[in-house]
Amino acid sequence: MDVVRSAAVGDGWFPPLDAAAEALQDLYRVLNPAGHIEKYLNRLCKHAVELIEDADMAGVTVLDEEGAASTAARTSREVVMVDELQYRSWEGPCIEAAESEQIVVADRKTASGRWPGLASEARRFGVQSFLSIPLPALEPGARAGAVNVYGSRADGFARSEVALMNLFTTAAGYAIGSTERYRGARQLALQLERALDSRAVIDQAKGVLMAVHGVDADGAFAMLVETSQRTNTKVRVVAEELLASVRIT
Repeated sequence: MDVVRSAAVGDGWFPPLDAAAEALQDLYRVLNPAGHIEKYLNRLCKHAVELIEDADMAGVTVLDEEGAASTAARTSREVVMVDELQYRSWEGPCIEAAESEQIVVADRKTASGRWPGLASEARRFGVQSFLSIPLPALEPGARAGAVNVYGSRADGFARSEVALMNLFTTAAGYAIGSTERYRGARQLALQLERALDSRAVIDQAKGVLMAVHGVDADGAFAMLVETSQRTNTKVRVVAEELLASVRIT
């Protein structure tokens, strides 16, 4: 009976996919929910240039809640210059990819026809071909941005390069989404924990005031609130200071 051996990374069955798999493994190693996403995005750009033979530079465009665009990561200063040309005119591959959530690819001829101003200005920075891949939205309906790859060749990017970059960006983007969801859940858990701790401290302080002043729970809380407003201090801090004074005495 013939046995089919599973391909492993580095076996060389299809070198571009092997390289993409290795790049993704490297990205996952640096992806830290407690760290800064910029490090991950900059590493993503570096790998994009290494993976795509015709790529000379790469960057990541992100859209904020108001829809304004900015460059979150890049392999060179020229990336920012080409991106800014698109942000100012609000046209070009990175804008179209981010807004439409569709892949945008253009060689020199296509770019000159679709965005003549951008194509002409971008050539000053050595860019003649464009490839923008939308990043998966972190949540339904949200606009995340795009990974942009720029090249100096006039004939643009091969279809195989577009497919490989799409696969790589999609996998990397979903990893970001998973990390952001984990970060959000962790932050919510910490907020709930702090809220419960604050409530426990306030309840203890209310108990002290009820015993000392002979008031009910509502009256004790009103006393804490009055002190909070008068001293411009959070109720929790007022409660902590009250409990500390009781322990001292």
